[in-house]
Amino acid sequence: MSAIAGLIRLDGTAPDRATLQRMQAVLAPYGADAQRQWREGPAGLLHCLLRITPEDSLDQQPRLDPERRCVVLFDGRLDNRRELAAELGLGSAELALLADVDLVQRACLRWVDAAPEHLLGSFAYACWWPAQRRLELVRDAMGGRPLVWFQGRGFFAFASLPKGLFCIPGVPREICQASLAERLAQLPMSGAQTLFKDIRRVERGQLLSVQGERLECRQYYRLDPRRELRLGSDDEYLEAFSEVLERSVASCLRAAGPLASQLSSGFDSGTVTALAARQLARSGQRLTAFTAVPREGFAGPAPKGQHADEGPGARAVAARFANIDHVLIRANPRAPLDVLRTLTEAMDCMPMYAVNSLWLDAIEADAQRRGVRVLLNANAGNMTISHTGLAYLAELFGKRRWRDWWRELAACRRRHPLARLLRLSVEPHLPLPLWRLQARLSGTQLHLEKRSALHSRWRQGTHLEARAKALDWFLERPRWKDSRQMRAAVLNRGNAAEPAIAANLRGLELRDPTADRRLVEFCLSIPEDQYLRDGQTRWLLRRLVGELLPPEVLNARSRGYQAADWYETLGAALPELREEMQRLTSHAGAADMLDLQGMSASLENWPAAGWERQAVTEEYRARLMRGLAVGGFIRYVESDNR
Repeated sequence: MSAIAGLIRLDGTAPDRATLQRMQAVLAPYGADAQRQWREGPAGLLHCLLRITPEDSLDQQPRLDPERRCVVLFDGRLDNRRELAAELGLGSAELALLADVDLVQRACLRWVDAAPEHLLGSFAYACWWPAQRRLELVRDAMGGRPLVWFQGRGFFAFASLPKGLFCIPGVPREICQASLAERLAQLPMSGAQTLFKDIRRVERGQLLSVQGERLECRQYYRLDPRRELRLGSDDEYLEAFSEVLERSVASCLRAAGPLASQLSSGFDSGTVTALAARQLARSGQRLTAFTAVPREGFAGPAPKGQHADEGPGARAVAARFANIDHVLIRANPRAPLDVLRTLTEAMDCMPMYAVNSLWLDAIEADAQRRGVRVLLNANAGNMTISHTGLAYLAELFGKRRWRDWWRELAACRRRHPLARLLRLSVEPHLPLPLWRLQARLSGTQLHLEKRSALHSRWRQGTHLEARAKALDWFLERPRWKDSRQMRAAVLNRGNAAEPAIAANLRGLELRDPTADRRLVEFCLSIPEDQYLRDGQTRWLLRRLVGELLPPEVLNARSRGYQAADWYETLGAALPELREEMQRLTSHAGAADMLDLQGMSASLENWPAAGWERQAVTEEYRARLMRGLAVGGFIRYVESDNR
């Protein structure tokens, strides 16, 4: 893993060396193992390396090819090294002597701007062509690593994070209020605009070409939910699924140090942990599995259909593998606002799931103490390997396959309320006006309002658009008749890049096998009846892991409730939270953006019970903590401007 940056002078003069040094200094913590620069003509490029894979010991960037045709900066990991080497005509002996950046450079020399179409993995890279004075910036198809840019008067600059750009004279450090309002309105991140004024990002699956004043963007990859894979039998689907999932997990195990995983009591993390442990056992390696659990003796309630302690289910998974070291993470010793502040500074944006950030931070801290280099997760699993398949009911209903629909509906009733099954079947086919009406009557719109700490003035005038876009997003999802479109949209709107690079500060790389592009494409392309069969959700995954995962996971009637004792943690920090609210109240930027009066009322009316109720979790776990996180981001940005 790396942090990269560059400065191109459009007038042909040399970039300022002191500016490049400042850029390197702020990015060096993200690549603590080596920092190097390359400066020639109008271009200055810099690279900060964190060695994670065995091949990283061969990495020396910026990489200039022997004929001086192009210079490449690469941040990330290639998952198709062997396939790419074969395309490039390289033998195994030669491949063993090449870092990932060497393969990327050879791909650029062979295919120029078509190079990213041959690459698989989690990456961002820059390629500078000195003779043409052309720069190419690329992010991978799933957006695993960040890359931002700024075009100023007489120069173009890029960096892994905005902080790398703020070192350059003329780059403003100002919040884009419209983007921040959209994030507060819970609108998933989309488009090139970042939270900073005039700072843009290279979008996932995109190539940005810069030559002089001319910028051109090309989408070289986009998930295609229309693609269908038709195989001859259920067994063929199972065999193909097993192959692509095993390969996705194997691609994430290439590391030059200990590996670990986040293990909950659910299907996704259990599957990734089990497959990783089984593969590592073949080479005598161990896997540390971290599970976040409440404090000892916690007996608090959980929302209906959820369980508060994921320890028993996770423990049952770990017990099946002799090479798993199971570690329970019970609490974060750091104050909640300290965690949010650290993450905000590390990512140049706020954590939107503030409560979950507390236990994620504790896991990463423990992993760092143990010398872990790779931490596996399964964040994309709900949209890929463990898709429930309940959308099949809507498909059958819409196609008027009444007999098949009734049979699945009757079978699903053994585990799901009839009202929910009917809603899932019928709602996607309602005309849009009727869908919006029922959404208002059922409280969907009201729940959205309750979860946002956006100031009322932003619901008026031009910024009403942010609220409308957010509401459209939440209301459009259920009415899509094709679950492939829904899942593709959710995956396209996800944003794992900033948390990934923040983990670099702890010497960690976060990897998600369930977000592997090959696996995502497979899971989106297969028929819905592979996910739902005879009332059994996750049918394909259950068949694959039926003998791998324990009954505690396979037969669970509830799902885990992450950070179940969150209200105790926040309750103990109430004095600190109230002090922060006072600071925000006196801060003009925060007062303009946030509903501070409502947030203050929430703090002053701290409940004594009822923490499992939806209205309470929406007000405190979502609205209040997200508002505090955004307030902390505003103070972080504007304090450095004074």
